[in-house]
Amino acid sequence: MRLKMNKFSKTLVAAALLAGAGAANASISVTGTTDATRELYFQAYDSVSKLTYSLDLGVTLADLIANVSSETYNISRDLSGDANWTALTSVATYNPANVQYVLGVGRSSKLFITQKEGNALPAYDQISTAAGVATVITNHAKEINVGLADNTSANVSKLVSDTDAAGTGQWANGLGALPDDIWGTTGGSAAAVAFGQKADFWYAQSTNVTKAAGQWLLSGNTLEYKVFPVSQVPLPGAVWMFGAGLMGMLRATRRKWAVAE
Repeated sequence: MRLKMNKFSKTLVAAALLAGAGAANASISVTGTTDATRELYFQAYDSVSKLTYSLDLGVTLADLIANVSSETYNISRDLSGDANWTALTSVATYNPANVQYVLGVGRSSKLFITQKEGNALPAYDQISTAAGVATVITNHAKEINVGLADNTSANVSKLVSDTDAAGTGQWANGLGALPDDIWGTTGGSAAAVAFGQKADFWYAQSTNVTKAAGQWLLSGNTLEYKVFPVSQVPLPGAVWMFGAGLMGMLRATRRKWAVAE
């Protein structure tokens, strides 16, 4: 049974790889020359199967800039119907704990990039830093586009393996050596986020950086961006016991005064 499942998984992955590489009339991670034509892309990587999943979200840099401070702006993608996502999550070794994800878009000296929750975007020491990182994001988009026809109206996905031809959209050697190396010598980037963990989203222009109001979360088969409700921290049991004891003392005091009257 295990052998059959492995054969099925490999067949499924192979089919998805062929579909992604030869998709006609489609492109991913638009590399347009304006904010309105440069689009955000999402990547997920399984460190065990060595597969990289990419998806053009069809969300422009202009959209993101306009809504960087909006608490109502949201994006949601159900990945369950995507054959490439199914291929990634159907391999026999698949375990969400082995998956990391990143989202990015860049043009000129401006960019959006994910960061692990609570990790501040590294400081810019000069304008060329922003331009350099934006260029890295753009060049990686071009790698993802290898094998896909140039049609910016279609937003498609792609699945590639580390063993495929280099420079075709792999996680490693794409956004820096790895996404967390995207800042190069300035260091401090934590662009890659674990599956099931929220990601902060940062906007950088020249030497100015702004954290977006919302956060990203990849969980199950859903990728979403929104302002998530703040988790309520439960009070320790000792606090409840102290409160109950205090209320008991107050009741006893009231009874004592009532008897004295």
